Amino acid sequence: MVAALLGLFPGAWADVVTTTKGETNQGTVTFREGDALEVASGSGEKVRIALADLASLDLTPGDQQWRIGGTGVLTTNGSFLARAAVKMDGKVVTFAQQDETLLLTRQNTTALFFQPLRSRDAEVLRFDRQGVFLRDGDFMEGRVVGLAEGRVTVESLLLGRKSFSVETEAMAVVLRAPVTGALEGWSLFLADGSRLRCREILLTEGGVILPHSPYRDFRIGRDELSGIRKESAQPLMELFRTRWLSLEPERPLAAAALGEKATTAEFAGALAGMSEERTRREAVKNEAKAEWIRAQQIATRLKAGAARGVANVARMEGQVKEKARRVEQDERMVQRAAEDIERKMEAVKQAEQKIEETRKRRDAIPREDATQRRNWEQQVRNAERLKQNAERIVNQARAIRRRHETRVKATLRLVHTAEERVAQAKAQKEKDDAASEEAVAALGTAKASYDLATADLREVGEELRRLEFLIQQRKDAEKK
Repeated sequence: MVAALLGLFPGAWADVVTTTKGETNQGTVTFREGDALEVASGSGEKVRIALADLASLDLTPGDQQWRIGGTGVLTTNGSFLARAAVKMDGKVVTFAQQDETLLLTRQNTTALFFQPLRSRDAEVLRFDRQGVFLRDGDFMEGRVVGLAEGRVTVESLLLGRKSFSVETEAMAVVLRAPVTGALEGWSLFLADGSRLRCREILLTEGGVILPHSPYRDFRIGRDELSGIRKESAQPLMELFRTRWLSLEPERPLAAAALGEKATTAEFAGALAGMSEERTRREAVKNEAKAEWIRAQQIATRLKAGAARGVANVARMEGQVKEKARRVEQDERMVQRAAEDIERKMEAVKQAEQKIEETRKRRDAIPREDATQRRNWEQQVRNAERLKQNAERIVNQARAIRRRHETRVKATLRLVHTAEERVAQAKAQKEKDDAASEEAVAALGTAKASYDLATADLREVGEELRRLEFLIQQRKDAEKK
């Protein structure tokens, strides 16, 4: 029925829900509170399905079979989180982008993977001992001390304490064996390649909550999910071998997949197919490398722009502080000028009182005493000149105050203009920072793609050499 419906809408994909009774519903799935799904078909009909009746939910088209590929963490319950672990101490494992709702303890961790596994790695991978699995194929058994600053430290009774780079030396560290047995529960497949196991899940309108250990209410948004299955836990080694036994869908090319009974012609066909695969993988690697280099250039340029933005903001804020300091100085000068005017106005008042007193004394002299009256009239004129001088000094002080007030207003305008420029620079800095962060994230994605393509190419090269060796062995045996 699903295939028939998809045929009516070529190129379109709708969510597919399968119940425990085998019934299938197709449409747009919405998560509802109360542990239920609502499926809206194209005709508008809505069907509500309880979580207890759900067998599977597919939110993306195609075969989403889980594979361990690159970096990530394997938990004791068989979950694989496709996230790079950057730190591990005696208690917890910390990821590059730590989620507040994800607290993974060391006790619940089985292994940390730093590089993509190769076929020969999967063949010898074991979880019955603690230690570090190295790129040259050796395994150093010992107590894993921790992970910090791109290096993992292991302490061995024979070799002592050793530190290995997670980029060039260590492939993985094993802490303990996972829980064995067929664990009933749910498998959640994420778009980033993670596969999460949990015996119980809770549905919310925003997505899914994993309430039990090792997640502790870890929230997964609906846009992060690609599928949900109610199933038993799969054997871990089968999950690992899926990667190197399925280099191509429906036609495994790995040497181990052929088996001992394979004919020389089958080996030769596998060899030809592997050669074609290597050519294709080389092209993919070169394309990924070019994208990585381009991402590096973009990230470097945007980082430089963000750094300039920080410097510009700091410089402009310094200018604002300097202008504000000048405003404070000019305001103090205005205050001092006002106090000076008050003092000089006191001199004017004293001069006016002096004139009044001198005039009274002059008027008290009889007019017949002309000589003494001329003397006091001269003193009146002297007092009036003193008043004029005091008034002129007051006017000068007022002019000085007006100049300081004008300077304060002009500097305040400069301060406001500088503050606006700082606000604009900060807004631009936020944009530059966001662009830089996006570029760094894109760089990380490009680097991961390049690492994966490189590992895939190396894996194919190893399988090609193994096939050539097996063919040569077969030929030597036929000659004998």
